[in-house]
Amino acid sequence: MNYFNLILPILLLTGCSQSPPKEPTHNYHETKDCLIPWSDIFEQVEDDYLVYFYSERCGYCNEIKQDVLSFYLNLKPSMYFVCTDIDAVFGPNSDLKGINNVDDFYIFGTPFLARIYCHQVEDYYVGKNQILNYINHFS
Repeated sequence: MNYFNLILPILLLTGCSQSPPKEPTHNYHETKDCLIPWSDIFEQVEDDYLVYFYSERCGYCNEIKQDVLSFYLNLKPSMYFVCTDIDAVFGPNSDLKGINNVDDFYIFGTPFLARIYCHQVEDYYVGKNQILNYINHFS
């Protein structure tokens, strides 16, 4: 007797083949009120806020898109978004802490997350892993 022929129908009947429930899918249009141009990075009214730089064409940005948007939508931090497909300045990997004007600020690539405190760069997180580590501290 072939046991596989008996086990397969049992698994199908018990629901073992069901896929897990899907997580909600978020899109950047949910952040439209917080989408800012590059020129406004240091011009927000809060003393402490985050700015997330992303590209719709960036594979890493797309990999963490749901994590970043869930972080923003669920925890409601003061956070702004800059789409680098529209405007951005890229530069070499160097220390950006203390920068307080858009003329001296640049990003190393996407995704990129900057924490702005008292209108200057307090800290920044580059790439998928650093950003996920940062936002997972709040989960």
